[in-house]
Amino acid sequence: MVLKEKAALINAEKCKMDKLWNIYAMALIKKITASERLYHHQIVPYQKDRLLVRVFGSVHINIIRCGTFGSINIDYLVESAELGAIEVPSSRLHQNGMLDDDIVLADSEQVFDHYLNKLNLIYNHILQFSARAGQE
Repeated sequence: MVLKEKAALINAEKCKMDKLWNIYAMALIKKITASERLYHHQIVPYQKDRLLVRVFGSVHINIIRCGTFGSINIDYLVESAELGAIEVPSSRLHQNGMLDDDIVLADSEQVFDHYLNKLNLIYNHILQFSARAGQE
């Protein structure tokens, strides 16, 4: 295979993964925007390859694309000086359009439910923190 064929192949795969990331991000942006009052979360304008979601006005969830070639790891970094570290498991967006091996990326409801499961972990942590703070 000559270099220009390799370059074309790599570029095609990169463009495919960029498209899959964009489908994932747009599904979340639309669903989060439509449910802001229900879940007390909102999208904050941010930068390429990451989404920033703010919950209850003070907790930030960075949804970060990690990787350009091959499958994409999605990291969820929660930032809150008050709450401390909140561990949220990473996810994986596969080249076949599947999220974590069992969610079809084309189904925005399933993608949003996947996000809500991550959000549930964070909200559980906030509730536990609030309960501990109330006992002091």
